Amino acid sequence: MFTIWDIANGVEFVKIDDILNKILISTESGGTLLILTVLILLGIGLAVHTCAMHGLGILAGLLLALGYTLAFIIVFLLLVALLSVFIRIDRPADRRTRFYLWLTTNIVQVGMFLMRVRVEVTGRELIPRDTRFLLVCNHRTIFDPPLTMACLSEFTLAFISKKENFKIPIVNKIMHMCFCLPLDREDNRAAVKTINEAVELLDENVVSMGIYPEGMCNKTAAPLLPFRNGAFKIAQKARVPIVISVIENTENILKNFPWKPTTVALKILEVLPYDSEHRGQTKDVSEHVWPVMYRELVKHYPDAQQEDTPASPAPEDAGSGPAQQQ
Repeated sequence: MFTIWDIANGVEFVKIDDILNKILISTESGGTLLILTVLILLGIGLAVHTCAMHGLGILAGLLLALGYTLAFIIVFLLLVALLSVFIRIDRPADRRTRFYLWLTTNIVQVGMFLMRVRVEVTGRELIPRDTRFLLVCNHRTIFDPPLTMACLSEFTLAFISKKENFKIPIVNKIMHMCFCLPLDREDNRAAVKTINEAVELLDENVVSMGIYPEGMCNKTAAPLLPFRNGAFKIAQKARVPIVISVIENTENILKNFPWKPTTVALKILEVLPYDSEHRGQTKDVSEHVWPVMYRELVKHYPDAQQEDTPASPAPEDAGSGPAQQQ
């Protein structure tokens, strides 16, 4: 852990990650307004000084104030992102702050603008607003989680991701602070721990969770891969609704960029309440959810129908383990 030490006597007196957490917590509600006010005043002050030094007019002063303020905001966000290197991912993220969720959402939205990506969300009104939930979706590219988190930002959604993603510098810290959880595909004990952590986040009303029951990015011609039933254990243990969704056309984002815009469809198809007749064993849930998603996806990928559409969406050897995420 990175620590500032008193050079004279070697006494540990400041922990960088603790300080950063306090800063992030302060960005809630009134703290955010205070920070923005300070940055705006800095921008205005610097603009007034520049105008006084060079004899510029009112219009030039207003443009300078706007430019300086935006520059200060960008620098502030970059500093926060860089300071994330001091965040420890070997201990739980502070559940009092949503700063990194806000930061990630805004970065993704800027990226969508630059890459000319538009996401059309349908069925948003089906998503429960009075309780946390488990969102299940198909998985085609690395764009799926950030686009879903950004477009459903009002629901504070986090995803379970493969542990390899938590080895990427900076990205792993931001994912950790966004309450995303790593999944070890080779260690069943670690996978059970991840499931329990997801259940805890749901129970404590921290975030809703998203998971890809296919267990990997679908690189095949099939609209939907067989499910791993263990993905639904989170909803069963946490006693939360299951939001069934599909995402379409993210595979064309890189193909179209930079020459063509891309329209992505995020569709909320159905919500399974905890007391639904389909909420028996995880296999029963899987057998209901898979056809719902498949029937919608095959409309978008009509030439990619599977030759053998499984009556039971998950093979027997995948029934006990959790989904493996990309």
